Amino acid sequence: MEYSNILKEISEGIRNKEFTIFCGAGISKNSGLPLANDLKRYILEKLTGDRNDIEEIMSSELPFEAFMEVLAENSDISKILDIFEQGEPNANHIFIAKLAKAGLIKTIATTNFDMLIETALEKEGLKRDEYFEVYFKEEQLSEIDFDVLNKSNKISVFKLHGSIEDEESIRTTMKAVASRLLSEKRLNTIKYIFSNKRHKNVLVLGYSCSDAFDINPQIQSIENSENQVFLVEHGEATQIKDIKNPKLSNENENPFNRFNGYIAESNTNDLVKEIWNDLIKEKYELKKYKIEWQNFVNEWFNNVGKYAEHFICGEILFVISDFKKAVEYLEKSLEIAKVMGSRADESAGYGGLGDAYYGLGYFRKAIEYHEKSLEIAKVMGSRAGELAGYVGLGNAYYGLGYFRKAIEYYEKSLEIAKVMGSRAGESAGYVGLGDAYYGLGDFRKAIEYLEKSQEIMKDIGYLAGESKCYTNLGIAYQSLGDFRKAIEYLEKSLKICKAIGSQAGESTCYTNLGNAYQNLGDFRKAIEYYEKSLKIARDIGDRAGESTCYGNLGCAYQSLGDFRKAIEYYEKSLKICKAIGNHAGESTCYTNLGVAYQNLGDFKKAVVYHEKSLKIKKDIGNIDGESGCYGNLGCAYQSLGDFKKAVVYHEKSLEICKDIGDRASESKCYTNLGAAYRSLEDYTKAIEFYEKAVPIFMETFQFHYLKIVYENMSLTYQKMNNPEKAGEYRKIAENLNEN
Repeated sequence: MEYSNILKEISEGIRNKEFTIFCGAGISKNSGLPLANDLKRYILEKLTGDRNDIEEIMSSELPFEAFMEVLAENSDISKILDIFEQGEPNANHIFIAKLAKAGLIKTIATTNFDMLIETALEKEGLKRDEYFEVYFKEEQLSEIDFDVLNKSNKISVFKLHGSIEDEESIRTTMKAVASRLLSEKRLNTIKYIFSNKRHKNVLVLGYSCSDAFDINPQIQSIENSENQVFLVEHGEATQIKDIKNPKLSNENENPFNRFNGYIAESNTNDLVKEIWNDLIKEKYELKKYKIEWQNFVNEWFNNVGKYAEHFICGEILFVISDFKKAVEYLEKSLEIAKVMGSRADESAGYGGLGDAYYGLGYFRKAIEYHEKSLEIAKVMGSRAGELAGYVGLGNAYYGLGYFRKAIEYYEKSLEIAKVMGSRAGESAGYVGLGDAYYGLGDFRKAIEYLEKSQEIMKDIGYLAGESKCYTNLGIAYQSLGDFRKAIEYLEKSLKICKAIGSQAGESTCYTNLGNAYQNLGDFRKAIEYYEKSLKIARDIGDRAGESTCYGNLGCAYQSLGDFRKAIEYYEKSLKICKAIGNHAGESTCYTNLGVAYQNLGDFKKAVVYHEKSLKIKKDIGNIDGESGCYGNLGCAYQSLGDFKKAVVYHEKSLEICKDIGDRASESKCYTNLGAAYRSLEDYTKAIEFYEKAVPIFMETFQFHYLKIVYENMSLTYQKMNNPEKAGEYRKIAENLNEN
């Protein structure tokens, strides 16, 4: 279709009252307000002189609101927000206001904080509350009855990211986007804008489609909408493009590619002028204003201080998963806090470093810093600091595989959360306990705690938390061998993630659904889900998640017997882990490569990779992982025919399992030792170990492994020339298979 014809179609549609308008920051540029990336870059240039770090942050997928939330958590950003009180309505705002006054549009939606649309409406003589309503607070959005709204003659202005007239509404949005979720109340508004039959079309102006963590996913989740979307993509050319294109010219993902409509690439000012001249009697005037907005940032920065300057950079780099760089900045901030004698800042610095070292997989280092942070928090009487310290220590001990120690700290965090009346903190404590009991192989106990957490999340209306609980419940049921139940919970989680626009959560669900189908033996279905997870991880710039997806795809192809393809994916995963400094992930990659080469019959190469993995586990102090490496080495030496060496490694693994109370892994050690002694033709010893495994598999409800043990016992009794016993255990195994 010709560009001129599209302009006519838009004009005619507006004249027939068939349009609503959705706009982004681009419409306010002529008013002197900065675009999000311009503001973000200028702030970073004040915080750090390192050009590489600035470019890394700018090229990351970190949304502007999440970036601002890091600033707000560590400084007073009111001066920066004051920028959005500046400026005068330009031709774009006046155009929208005149259409509203003429009764041609009834619904206006924007992601902008500024009040320029409201000002333009009032300058047209439309009094607020009498002629138009503005919705931007959570409570306002929750009270909307869209059926009533459709019958109203009032103009509705929806400000999806809050408004500068109430800074708390902006903070609410920043917290939500930083958590990669949008409230259900706002989500319903987006659905209303893009799928309401009151208007047939949506004109999108000045919107870069960069809201990758909140608005875009929700737009993409709308199915079978009859609304057409006319997206104006700012550019100097005048051409019409297919709205089904997955990418825009700015390389952002196109959230409107499921809709019908068009992308009009054009200078936005020229397009608005053309439609203005067709619909509005008054002469079009391109108004431009200039604001020295940099002065507001300068004033904010002058009050930040050297400590916060480095701490903020460290926290931003932590959020984008560059833990190594984060450590550099956080160490500088800690040095300054010590010199200044600020105990609160010192505690925060230690806590930040604890989190960063946890991200790097250096769990013992993380413990060291969290203990220092906790000590100061206790002296200061900071309950919030104490709570953060206990959670950090619980996470670090969990990472090490010391699950009982982790439980001790999670229980302390739970106790404080209850005293503080923090329902979210209480729920997080239950999640930690669920994870720790899962690590111990007590899957029923894990489920008990996860259900408590899920109940709280549902009660407080925290959908993202509820979704995470469903995911963890799915994982727990997988370990019990109840893969159908696991899929049921994972699909519940996935539904919520799609509804709230949590792409990270959606990716995690796809990963775990892949795991469930892999366990069911449907490896093609598993690959399908892993690839969905991988696409999202790439889209949101989640390098760690991308690495995990490659590892999972490797496991799936390994299950299909395509070991070369598996190795290819494991090596991709390993490359990312090395690049981002993820030592724990690197160790996992070596383990996977070892197993793949073992399946190829290259047992010596398998041993090399398992030893590399073991070295890292020892370096980072991951005792649980160390046990797993010994088990893998035992299996590799078993395949090499060195059964005595296999026994040595399986015994080392068993010793650790007993020490940390990992009952599930303990039973697997007994099974492996049984197999090794059977190969040594010490059948009595083999039966002894198999019998030790049986009650633990029953206790932990791992019936799929129990069946394998009974089959092995049957084979062993055959070797002992005891057909009666062999038949007895074979029958038990067959009955388990049937049930």
